[in-house]
Amino acid sequence: MNLRLPACVAAVLALVWCATVLAPSLAFAGVSVSRNPDVRFPDRSFVLTLPEHTSLGAGQVSVTENGGPVRGLRVMPVGGDRRAKLGVVLAIDASRSMSGEPFAGAIDAASVFADERNPRQPLAMLTFGTGSHLLLPFTDKEERISSALANPGTTAGGTDLYDAALRSIELVKDAKLRGGFVVVLSDGTDHGSAATPPEVVDAAQAANVKIYTVGLQSERFDPGALSKLAEESGGEYSEATSAAQLTEIYGALGAQFSNAHVMRYRSTAGPGEQVIVKIAVSNLGVATTTYKSPLLKLAAPPPDRNPDPPGVPLFAIIVIVWLLVAAFLVLARGPRQTARMRIARYIGSDDPGTDDRRNGSGRLARGAERSLRETSWWDGFATDVEVAGITRTPGQIVVAAFVASVLGAFLGMTIAGTVLVALAVFVLTPLVVRVTIKVLADRERRTFADQLADHLGVVGGSLRVGHSLPAALSAALDEAPEPARREFARAVADERLGMQLEDALETVSERMKSNEVRHVALLAKLQREVGSDAAEMVDQVVATVRERQQLRRTVQTLTAQGRFAQLILSVLLLGALVFMTLTNKPYVEPLYTTSGGHVVLAIAAVLVIVGSLVIRRIVKIKI
Repeated sequence: MNLRLPACVAAVLALVWCATVLAPSLAFAGVSVSRNPDVRFPDRSFVLTLPEHTSLGAGQVSVTENGGPVRGLRVMPVGGDRRAKLGVVLAIDASRSMSGEPFAGAIDAASVFADERNPRQPLAMLTFGTGSHLLLPFTDKEERISSALANPGTTAGGTDLYDAALRSIELVKDAKLRGGFVVVLSDGTDHGSAATPPEVVDAAQAANVKIYTVGLQSERFDPGALSKLAEESGGEYSEATSAAQLTEIYGALGAQFSNAHVMRYRSTAGPGEQVIVKIAVSNLGVATTTYKSPLLKLAAPPPDRNPDPPGVPLFAIIVIVWLLVAAFLVLARGPRQTARMRIARYIGSDDPGTDDRRNGSGRLARGAERSLRETSWWDGFATDVEVAGITRTPGQIVVAAFVASVLGAFLGMTIAGTVLVALAVFVLTPLVVRVTIKVLADRERRTFADQLADHLGVVGGSLRVGHSLPAALSAALDEAPEPARREFARAVADERLGMQLEDALETVSERMKSNEVRHVALLAKLQREVGSDAAEMVDQVVATVRERQQLRRTVQTLTAQGRFAQLILSVLLLGALVFMTLTNKPYVEPLYTTSGGHVVLAIAAVLVIVGSLVIRRIVKIKI
C-alpha cells in the first residue's frame, strides 16, 4: 500500500505535465499557416488551414507581431471573398504499377475530394507517368469535374513525380491565383524527372503553394521522397495501405482545404525589422511564422494616394507639347533659298547644305537656325561655334542640346522621382552646352592672342622689304599657325572681295575679342588715308602686344589660387551630394522627396552660384 500511493501521485503529475506541455504542440500539428504575397507592406495576409470539420467563430483568432497586437484583423473563409480563392491541383500517379484497382481507387478518391471541397474552390487534375497529362484545367463547374473523372485515361510508363509536382505548381501560377494546394498521389518513388526536389520546393514557396502527398503502399513503395517533399513545402504526408483507404484520406483533405481562412491586418513593425508572427486559435493551438519588413521611404504617401508626384504628368505633357509645337513651327517654314544657293545655280556648284536638307535632322537643324536667327544671342553663339572649330553647325548643336535636355529630364525624373530634378536637368543641359562652347572659343582666342605678336612681327618684316600691308598680311599666312592663319586669311579674302582692309581687320578683332588687332585696323586706315610708315607702326603694336602678354601672364599667376578656389568651392558641394546619393541614398533622400529638402537645394544652388560669381569678379582683372 505504501508503494501504490507514490505511484498514483506520479501518474497524476505525468498526466498534468502532458496536458500543459504537450497539448500545445499537439494542437499546433492541426493548425498551419502560409503567407499570402499579394499585399504590400504594412498590409499583411496569411492563409490559415484548420483541421477538418472544425468551425471558427468570431474572436477565436488572435495575432501578435513580436509580442504586440496588430491592427484591423479580418478573417475570411476561402471562397467567401473572390480575392481569397485558393486553387487545388490533384496529381494522380498513372504509371504502369498503378494499373487496375489502385488507379480506380485513386479516381474514386478524387471524386470524393471534389464533393467534400468548397463548391467555389477551383479544382484542377492531372495524371502522370512518363510525362504528365492535364485531365482538367482549373474550374468550379461540377459537370466539367464529373466529365473529367469519368474519362481519366489509362496507366502506362514510369513515375515522373517531381515533374508532375512542378507542373501542378505552374498551373496555380498561370491561373493567377493567390496560392493553393497540390495533392500528389503515388505508389512508388521518382523515376525519370528532370526537376529536382529543391526546385519544386522553391517554386511552391514562390507561388504560395503547399504540397500534400499521399503514398499508396506497394512492393516498390518508398515513402521517403513523398514525406520529404510534403515536409519541406509546409504540407502533410498521408499513407494508405490499400486503395480503399484513399477515399477516406482524400475526403479528409477536401474537408480540410475547404476549412482554410484568409487573415488580413495592418502591421505596426518598423522598417527593416525581423518580425515573428504568432497566430493563436482558441482550443486548437498556435502557429508561428516570420518575415522581414521592407525599408520604407521617408515621407511616403499614404497607400490610397497616387505614389507618383502630382507634377510629373504635367511636366511630361508640357515638354511633349513644347517639342511638337517647336518641330511643327520649324518644319512649317519650309526651305528658303539663301544667297549661296542662288549663286550656286550660275557658277555650276552644289550648295554645301544640300546633303543636310535631304534628311530630317538636317532640315530640322536648318529650320532651327532660321527660327533663331533673329534672336539677340544667336550671332554670338554662332560666332563662338565657328571660333571654337566645331564641325557641327549651330542649328545641329541646338537640336542636339534640346533632345539631350528632354531625355536627361525624363531620366532624372525616373531616378529621383521629383519634378525639381527633372526641371533642373532640363534647364542646366543647354546651359552646360553653351558654357562648354564658350570655354572652347575662349581657349582659341587666348591661343590667338599668344600667336599675335610673332605673326605681326613677320608682317612688319614684309613691310620693310617693300610690301604693302595687304600683301604683307597675305605673305605671312604661309608660316602662320592656327588659329591666326584662319582669322587673317579670312581678312585677306574679304579685302580681295572688295571690303576695306580696316573693316576686315575690325571683323577679326570682334570675332577674337582682340584690341591689338583693332590697332592694326587703325594702322591700315591711316596708311590708306595719309600714307604713314606702316612698318614702324607695326613694330610699336608688336611691342605693346608683348608687354600686355607679359602683364597678362603675371596676373594669371597671381590669381591662380583664387581661380582654383572658385573651382573647388563650386564643384565640392555638388560632388559631395552626388557621392552621398550614390553611396547612402536614404540619408539624402529627404532633399529630393520633401518640400523642405527642395527649399534647401534651391538655397544651396543659389548660394554656390553667387559665391562663384563673386570670386570670379575678384580674380578677373581686365588688361
